[in-house]
Amino acid sequence: MRHFTMGSVCLLCGWMLTLTANPARAADGPVVIQPGQPQLFVDDFLIESQVGLKRTLRQPVKENGGRRPVIASRPGETLLAYGTIVYDPKIKRYVMFAKTWPPFQMYRLTSPDGLDWGPPESWYAEPIAIELTDPASGRKATNTDYFSCYYDTKDDQWPYKGWMWYANWGDDLEGIHFMRSRDGKTWERGPMVVDGWAGGDDLTHREIRQDGRTLRGPGDVTLFSYDPVEDRFLGLFKFFTPYAIDPRNPEVPLPPPVKGKKRTIPVNELRSRAYVFFDKLDAPFDTKRIERIALLPAAREANGDMPYDEYYQSTAWRYGPMWLGSLKIWHSHGDYPWSEAGCAFLKLVSSRDGLNWKKVPFANDDGIPEVFIPNGPQDGNNGQNDGGYISDFSQGPLRIGDELIYYYSASSHGKNGPADVRIRGGGIFRARLRLDGFVSVDAGELTTRPLEIQGGELLVNGIGPIEVAVVGDSGRVIASARLTGDSLRHAVKFDGRSLREVLDEAPPRLRFSVRDGGRLYSFSVQ
Repeated sequence: MRHFTMGSVCLLCGWMLTLTANPARAADGPVVIQPGQPQLFVDDFLIESQVGLKRTLRQPVKENGGRRPVIASRPGETLLAYGTIVYDPKIKRYVMFAKTWPPFQMYRLTSPDGLDWGPPESWYAEPIAIELTDPASGRKATNTDYFSCYYDTKDDQWPYKGWMWYANWGDDLEGIHFMRSRDGKTWERGPMVVDGWAGGDDLTHREIRQDGRTLRGPGDVTLFSYDPVEDRFLGLFKFFTPYAIDPRNPEVPLPPPVKGKKRTIPVNELRSRAYVFFDKLDAPFDTKRIERIALLPAAREANGDMPYDEYYQSTAWRYGPMWLGSLKIWHSHGDYPWSEAGCAFLKLVSSRDGLNWKKVPFANDDGIPEVFIPNGPQDGNNGQNDGGYISDFSQGPLRIGDELIYYYSASSHGKNGPADVRIRGGGIFRARLRLDGFVSVDAGELTTRPLEIQGGELLVNGIGPIEVAVVGDSGRVIASARLTGDSLRHAVKFDGRSLREVLDEAPPRLRFSVRDGGRLYSFSVQ
């Protein structure tokens, strides 16, 4: 791997799920509904009033029930989704960057359709060499950690660009370094862009006091997401407490750990997530711009958290007019029906501006609030299943046809097992979700806020029976329709007329009533 220094580079386009702009709504004005944007009900942003509303967090359906990976780990290792999947238009293939542990080694895999990653003998055929030695000082990092990247279609020479964390490299070198590649095979390391931490009392980076807690960061598992709508980047920064919390006595901070010694009591290190937009991927990031923590665990049974839950990792991706993402919940203690102690599972989070995030709170298909992708049992299917330490790729789901395809990694054993099985087994797993199918409205009635509709045809993703009404500003029902059957794109007609043809008051509202057996996922206009 070569090293380089560089000035500004063209950082414009990249891959995303849906190319659409942010929601536009004046303080007291209507919500702008632009053509082609799926409008989801993962939060209450669109809802002005509701009666008897029931919503369900819909879980991606795991292939093989999560018992067997689609890309298996080698014996004695696990394969981690500590990377990104991009589409390379030059070679017309999806490119996956994943890492093995132990040791940390990055690999490149490709697929023509995002589904077929080749025979087993090809999975580990392209290791990527990452130089760990600093040529100036001769010092060597112990390893690299999470790697996030994107494909810049506007830069024909260096389309692959990323961030990589170099661990245990001294106060002046440890942290995130900018990376670039011509082909995704050979990577060059550029300048350090996010200062790392030195450990113990010598933490040198940003400190934030919030909700009675002291948080420091950024730490490892810091990554970015490219925003092609605004042509900028969203940084997802990991923070944590230098004084771990004993949830049994949470108001008494514990001293920093002694290097090389494990704590003898269970703790919560308050691993948390902060979000900031920035313009240049290769320029040093000023950590003073991080003013608040967006997602901070409770360290007690509250707000959907359990005492030992920590927010170890998060991802973010554009979806229509909003942002969605995953939140990785690591818990050192506490055996849950969906995740054993020492394991990690995923929740779904959402944001309307990329900066303020909330967990999606609804019960899932199994009646469990917030859990999006659970673990199976540890050591399931002879160490092949997804029972241990789950992670997911930074870009979010791939849209392939009319499905959302999730790739995530999981070891079969978690972190609490003996050394010979700890974080071993499993591999890369795949799960599928209906298009726009994150949350369904299963019963009740909702009325939207006033809408500025920039389209003439109304499309509804759902399963009938669903009744749809156009409501004027005065509260008068202008027109109504009834939908039956299952469709991603019900074309709503009001006695044969389009939405544009029935509008006579502005701005209108839409009222959806979901009857027995129905499900409403989203609506859009065209």
